[in-house]
Amino acid sequence: MTNVESESKHRRARRGKRDQLLTLINGWDPAGVLHESGRRDQYEFMVDDLLAFLEREGDKGDIATFLDRQISDRFGSKPEGSAQFATKALSWFRIESDEQS
Repeated sequence: MTNVESESKHRRARRGKRDQLLTLINGWDPAGVLHESGRRDQYEFMVDDLLAFLEREGDKGDIATFLDRQISDRFGSKPEGSAQFATKALSWFRIESDEQS
């Protein structure tokens, strides 16, 4: 496999992870905005940073704090269940990473 093919494969895998993570966040809907707007991209703004946290194996508390801050800054409300979602996201990421190996 050439470097170009390898890089392309890596980009597709990362895009897939981003899409899956956005789907998880949308399922949680921390600001309760999806039912009003119907737009799938409401939480797109934080997907890359959250994925970076997961890749660095951030701990649940740091991830929950990050989520609280992001939602509060963007929507003016504190989400419920940040710690539970952080646990879910960490579990998803570990499973996803194992499947990619």
